[in-house]
Amino acid sequence: MKKLVLMGMCAVLCFQMTACSGGAAKDTQKKEEAMALLGDDLTSGELVIDGKKYSFPDDVSKWTEGGWHISNRYDNTDTFELEYNVETNVFEMFNDEKSSEYVSMCAINLDTEPKKIVESTVSYLDVDLSQAKDAMYVVLPGGITCESTKEDVRNAYGEPDAEDDDCFQYLYTNEDGLDIVVEINFVDHAHSVIYSLADSNWGSVTNAEECAEFINAALETSFYGKFDTYVDENFDTLEGAQELYDSEVQYYAEGLMYYLDIDYETVDEEIAAGFREVAAAVLAKFKWDAPVVDLMDGVPLGSFELTMYPTDYLDIIIEDAQAVADSGLDGDEYAQGMLDAIRPKVDEISYREPITKTYDLDLNNGVVSQDDWENIDDVLMDLSE
Repeated sequence: MKKLVLMGMCAVLCFQMTACSGGAAKDTQKKEEAMALLGDDLTSGELVIDGKKYSFPDDVSKWTEGGWHISNRYDNTDTFELEYNVETNVFEMFNDEKSSEYVSMCAINLDTEPKKIVESTVSYLDVDLSQAKDAMYVVLPGGITCESTKEDVRNAYGEPDAEDDDCFQYLYTNEDGLDIVVEINFVDHAHSVIYSLADSNWGSVTNAEECAEFINAALETSFYGKFDTYVDENFDTLEGAQELYDSEVQYYAEGLMYYLDIDYETVDEEIAAGFREVAAAVLAKFKWDAPVVDLMDGVPLGSFELTMYPTDYLDIIIEDAQAVADSGLDGDEYAQGMLDAIRPKVDEISYREPITKTYDLDLNNGVVSQDDWENIDDVLMDLSE
């Protein structure tokens, strides 16, 4: 699900963007050149700024490669990394050619591996359209500019999905299956355009019941490979859920090999696959009670209590594993001997005394922190110290 995080960047609440200017003939030429790059369909996600075409959503790197940079006020953009599905606060992106021109954006990491901001995807883009002098010239599909009226926008895009006195809102799903919101704001004429990834792309967690459902669904996805609720409630895509489960299997398989003194980086792939099969079988034995959530209605901060039942698998394999260790085998023969010794033990798994822990909830910051997820992993895997 979507998670928000501050990256040491101040939230920018209001931008006054310089936009289209110059004589009428010059503007007409700019508009014609821009329209040669654009179609008429707002759902393309495209816009032209000073003769260059941009798309939403797109990688932040497409902007930096096109002559923009993240505000110099933010000194950690080269080192800060976003976790999976984590979104930044709003930050400023400046034009390298015209220092007075900037847009505002957020970025989100849609990949499972941590990424720097510049490697992430633009999830929010705010571009002002004004008639200030020496401003960047912005053109939207259908020829919408800072001179366009509400009637012009209606004629170009049809009736908005929602509107008030100062804003038209259009909703669509792009070719990648992402729900997009486009807001066009007016002050006499079109004044700004805002693109954003809709909240509908991620599951909504707003109360105690939804928190409990989310936590349980995340655990079932992680350990059982049971994705139904996690995907149906839009907590993640099917691909993301599969990657989450695969990463847990891999993590436990590597933990087993490390515990048994096997180099999992060099072991034969067929043997490694065997350890992953064992890991998946052990994960399927994990047990926990339904999370007990303490969260007041309308309050984003709370906690949940989780009772977990660690398996005794590492204990019940130790005697047979020691026999293999004493056998004098080495290399892949040693690894295969260990795999053969521990595989039958899965059926003998029982449980240690239950462990109950309390974890924080923050609905505005990923619901459950990454550190707490890792702690839950280690408790259930009997890897915690």
